[in-house]
Amino acid sequence: MNIPSWIQYFERNRSNFDEPPLAPDASPLPDGLRLPLAASLAVFQLGETGGGTRLMRYVRRTLRHQPEALEGYDLAVRLFIAEEHRHAQLLEKLVTYLGGTLLQRHWSNTIFRRLRTLFGMEFNIQILLTAELIAEAYYGLIYRKTTDEEVRSCCHKILQDEMRHIAFHTSFFQQRLTSMPRPLRKMWRVGFRACHAITATIVAWDHRRLLKSLGIGQGEFVRLTLKAGQRFLRRLDSRSSSWQPDISLRSCQKASQLATPR
Repeated sequence: MNIPSWIQYFERNRSNFDEPPLAPDASPLPDGLRLPLAASLAVFQLGETGGGTRLMRYVRRTLRHQPEALEGYDLAVRLFIAEEHRHAQLLEKLVTYLGGTLLQRHWSNTIFRRLRTLFGMEFNIQILLTAELIAEAYYGLIYRKTTDEEVRSCCHKILQDEMRHIAFHTSFFQQRLTSMPRPLRKMWRVGFRACHAITATIVAWDHRRLLKSLGIGQGEFVRLTLKAGQRFLRRLDSRSSSWQPDISLRSCQKASQLATPR
């Protein structure tokens, strides 16, 4: 895992976005799409607001036992968390731009955070990765299915960042799984697929109003998110340099295209 390169990437990406004007309640989208979209994005916004305290505690605990293998990883994770907080700020403006209401709590976010407390660092990152694989399909669909350029610009920016976050976690799991015996690696994959499928099904049901307004069935959304998971598992077996921090914009555009049902 090339941790110094990831640190450089996260530092460069801090200001790599020209935010569009997002005046409150200014979206021209029709109410039939605007209101479900605002409500759905509010749930995702809440999910991006975590402080990362628990994750950093897990990281520091792991580094005490393996300081050389993951040197600098704590800084990379802090920068990753800061980028998620910038997503939360952008989504907050986007929700108000759509005329929506921000959330203080939501049942799915509560479950998500409690799940992350069950085990150590690897499981915590796996849950984050699952959310980002779902976000890959989610923001890709919104980007492709809406006509509001401000919404599309924000979703494309988040999609770009999420693709890189997936690459970041892929590098981490490549390193961690290499040290596992083959039976444990197989068990990890089975567990990952099950967790991903269950989470995708729950998210599809929870955001069914938005999916319906976009003309997407819940089953189709689950299929798209599972395809994202399959791509991740293929990347996990690859040592290709294309999954370094400088992943191209073209790859992000391809992801948005893959989020369009065939």
